[in-house]
Amino acid sequence: MAPRPKQAAVSNKSTKSKPLIKVTKSAIPTPTGKTLSAAILPLRNHSVSYHFPLLLNDRVSCDALLSWFASVEETRSMPWRKAWLDAKDFDGREREFGEALGRRAYEVWVSEVMLQQTRVSTVISYFNNWISKWPTVQDLAAADHEDVLAAWKGLGYYSRATRLHEGAKVMVENPAGGSCLLPSQAVDLQEIPGIGRYTAGAVSSIAFGEAEPVLDGNVARVLSRQLGLHMDAKDKKASDILWEEADRLIKHVSANPDASTSAIPGQWNQALMELGSTICTPRPQCDMCPIQATCRAYSEGQELLATRHQSPREAEDIEDACTLCDTIDIEDLALTTDNTDVVEAPKMTKKRKTSTKQNNKISSYFSSGTPAAAPAGTDEEMQDAVQNLGLAGSRKRKPSTQDLMPEHDTKQIATYCSLFPKKVAKKKATEQECVVCIIQIRSSHGKSKWLIEQRPAKGLLASLWQFPQSTLSASTNTPASRQDAASKYVSGLRVGRIDMKRARSVAHFPPLVHVFTHIRLTMHVYQFEVCSNNTEDAEEDDAGPPTRRFVEGAAMGQQTLSTGMRKCWDLISKAD
Repeated sequence: MAPRPKQAAVSNKSTKSKPLIKVTKSAIPTPTGKTLSAAILPLRNHSVSYHFPLLLNDRVSCDALLSWFASVEETRSMPWRKAWLDAKDFDGREREFGEALGRRAYEVWVSEVMLQQTRVSTVISYFNNWISKWPTVQDLAAADHEDVLAAWKGLGYYSRATRLHEGAKVMVENPAGGSCLLPSQAVDLQEIPGIGRYTAGAVSSIAFGEAEPVLDGNVARVLSRQLGLHMDAKDKKASDILWEEADRLIKHVSANPDASTSAIPGQWNQALMELGSTICTPRPQCDMCPIQATCRAYSEGQELLATRHQSPREAEDIEDACTLCDTIDIEDLALTTDNTDVVEAPKMTKKRKTSTKQNNKISSYFSSGTPAAAPAGTDEEMQDAVQNLGLAGSRKRKPSTQDLMPEHDTKQIATYCSLFPKKVAKKKATEQECVVCIIQIRSSHGKSKWLIEQRPAKGLLASLWQFPQSTLSASTNTPASRQDAASKYVSGLRVGRIDMKRARSVAHFPPLVHVFTHIRLTMHVYQFEVCSNNTEDAEEDDAGPPTRRFVEGAAMGQQTLSTGMRKCWDLISKAD
């Protein structure tokens, strides 16, 4: 086992003296008395204290998680992962240390914002390009906003770029003090526009070594299983509990009477995030987990497997019975098993459906026979997991009790763990329709330009450019009514000295569908053309709002158009 990273004190002039560790009061009490046994379906009776994190009493498992992360940290190469900066290495060079610490914190901040709702593989090239353009907070603050949006083009959720830019300006205007512009405390970081609790915790812990928690989707999934907490992790009550326990854990593993900051908080938070993104995934690989021993969900699965042929346990009279957890739907467990345990499932027939419904019991789930072993090399799920981790051909490890379990049993336990946290059906996206009017201005000299306009600085696709468009009402549901709506909208536009009433529709295209997080937008694209005898008419920008400008077709690729607008422009390009 790799040794734990040494903890070293760090001198940061921007940080005032503070108590070493301040633990957040938790809604989950510490258990008293006998060891709490695993909660078992169907009733899953347990007390509130059952959710006490077992990691708090298991230093070996805490060390195992840190050692595991140290062993895989370089497996997935990420340019923002760097060694923690120790003040002792900059003795007598405080200004240099502050500047290096500022760059490190800035890189962590940028990477965390980019990684929100975006894959690591996608972010890497964008991060490298961003840092090459604006290597410091000062450089970003001085950048033109159009350039910032252009550098973000294709990454999606453009408001993130705007928040980074605005946050940098605030940091430069109100520096934390010393040569490092970013504050080290999470509470101070949250005062900067666009930095929430998660990002603040990541920057504070990874860059500055402060014992501050993080909670994203991956960490919430890991903690929900560790605690055996069957709640919707996005629910506020569940989120508050998970934040409390994340805070309690990081302060526990980081406690050191000799130093208030160290590399441990950042390593711990990154380990939880890495575990959730590679092993403790929605379909977990429990046999590879370094903290399997403290996982409540895993122990429940083990217990359920061990007692599959026994009579159901009598309900216990529990004084502080848990009211946090929602009931686990046994039918979901059986259906999930049907989807994950069969190597080559036959086509489902009506007879098969009836059989599944009849056998939809816990005993049926854990007493089903082990399927025949698949031919070597056909377990695509395991191969994918290994490839995603980059561990093919890596170090060998000693076989554990998990390795000695039949594969069918390990899969069933992992399937049980996949029920945590509670899954909630996604809300259906709102259906919207609009007309997108791509307007070409032709001059008498044969030159032509295209009209685009800028979206508002706040809201969906903030500050991006688009082709003029108008939302359709529910009654505008025929081709003729949509064409009429588009023509009326274009004729009413105010565009410099050009009389838009002279615009004529020259083409329409099949509708395009673009899906946002909460909106499913159907775009009906129309091409219009308007002639102008004066070339200067197409040189003027409308005072707005919105701001409008004319762009040559060859320069359209350099404009900060959204993905949906680029799809619309592709229709024109292909038609030409």
